[in-house]
Amino acid sequence: MKPLIALKIGVTGGAGYVGSKLVKSLIAGKNKVVSIDNLMNGDYGPLRTQGAGDEANLLEGDIRDLEFMVEAFEGCDAIAHLAALPGLVKCRERPDEATSINVYGTYNVLEAARRLGIGKVVFCSTAAVYGKPAEMPVTEGVPLRPLNLYGVTKLAGERLMDVFSDNHGIATISLRFGNVFGVGLFTNYDTVIPKFVRMGLNGEDLTVYGDGSSTRDFVHVEDIARALILALKSKAKGSEVYNVGGETMEIGVLAKRIVDSLRKSTGKEVCIVNQPPRAGETKEFSYNLEKIRKGLGYKPSWGIPAGIEQIIKFRLEQLGS
Repeated sequence: MKPLIALKIGVTGGAGYVGSKLVKSLIAGKNKVVSIDNLMNGDYGPLRTQGAGDEANLLEGDIRDLEFMVEAFEGCDAIAHLAALPGLVKCRERPDEATSINVYGTYNVLEAARRLGIGKVVFCSTAAVYGKPAEMPVTEGVPLRPLNLYGVTKLAGERLMDVFSDNHGIATISLRFGNVFGVGLFTNYDTVIPKFVRMGLNGEDLTVYGDGSSTRDFVHVEDIARALILALKSKAKGSEVYNVGGETMEIGVLAKRIVDSLRKSTGKEVCIVNQPPRAGETKEFSYNLEKIRKGLGYKPSWGIPAGIEQIIKFRLEQLGS
């Protein structure tokens, strides 16, 4: 993949799990980066300790502060918008904040781009916009009916992208991520695979909601960063949307694989415990990636088994084992 040469990229959420990996990758491609993050969920420490802090402008700020963003992103060629209150649980517990950050904050990002004449915004959306899909594997054209507030706020963000593209000529791309896993500059232990690894190494049972037959599309954080860069460097016009996925697996099968890997790596015996299904979650889900392959040249490079081993090794190093 050719690097983005001599571009200045604005990034929101650049201190986060995915955002920090994107910032590091952009810098490796000889780009200038300005990142805004309120540090609610993120940490600039990993970027600074790996030298990226010397090559990027890492700012603490909030996407709900429009004037701050306009000043920070002056001279940028494109914006990658990752900042959000993520996930079903956090959005359910903090609905006002979810709406404020994910909807109003996204409006502000687009308004800043409009005021500054920035021609492209790439938005991090989610599989949650689909709800219970009408077909499987899921294509971008199926009806959208999110089952939870997180999906609703992200869908609202996508619609704002459409409006600013139609009315102000900004090229917008919404990337609907699957379930993210893998080691970036640091690891988020709230998503399924890293969470199971953390729980297992802590001697906790792995909690599977439902009978374990629910499926999810799992995509590595390095593949996510690559998809973002492909979108940023594309010559897209108008407003576009792409699924960004990796490998589909049943949650019960995934839990068993992690149990087996932990046994081989550490000798630990970990149990799997089933709990009732959670409200607002889809049972069956897998992605069709044909559109993003053709449109952006994206193909996932990480599979689940290699990602599990990577996270176990990383976590053991963290624990000093």
